[in-house]
Amino acid sequence: MAAPKGGSRERLLDAAESLFAERGYDATSIRDIAARSGDTIGTLSHHFRFKNVLLSEVVRRRFHELGEMRREKYRGFVSASPGAKPTLKQVIESILLPFVDRALSGGEEWKSYIELLGRMMYVAHGAHAGAIADLIDPLSIELLGWLHDAAPEASAEDLAHAYRFMIGSMIDACSEFSAHRVGRVSGEAQSLIDAEAVSSRLILFVTAGVRAVLGGRLSTPVGFQAIGAE
Repeated sequence: MAAPKGGSRERLLDAAESLFAERGYDATSIRDIAARSGDTIGTLSHHFRFKNVLLSEVVRRRFHELGEMRREKYRGFVSASPGAKPTLKQVIESILLPFVDRALSGGEEWKSYIELLGRMMYVAHGAHAGAIADLIDPLSIELLGWLHDAAPEASAEDLAHAYRFMIGSMIDACSEFSAHRVGRVSGEAQSLIDAEAVSSRLILFVTAGVRAVLGGRLSTPVGFQAIGAE
């Protein structure tokens, strides 16, 4: 059967991305990926050689774009208030909103990617863990730096907990499985996959939680203006 039109490398990345998101890495075979892309196993081996190389390329492909979207939003806040650091709420918006937007409004490709990234961030074994750490850790250090600049009196311990809770909330809020499960029991399935409905509530929830974690150990609370204020 003739392969679909378009570059075989991109087709293979798209196929691997969707299958890894649906089934997980271990449950997806090279043959599965080649079949979905419409290419041969030989073509896949030519471009990527090993499945773990393909996984690394899939994760890397959109990660840098997502990181730059976050930086662009953060730079916008910096430009809007010359000489002042972005507020805690603005930092949280810079970190969360691009992710939520791509997850819920970016189309099927981004939906698959976000589901895969959520899986991969909690891999704890083998080469997969090393590959994801090499990719994610530098950005995490950068984002923690933004939090520190917005809350300079916060301890490193509290910043670490706040960052972990924030990222966990973000990933769960964008999980299609989580939305369907909670939607089934609440009757609010549509709202739980609406980007605006999720974003507005997630920012309020995370901002209040981060302020509570960081403010509880500070002599001067961190930006404790009214919730929702800039």
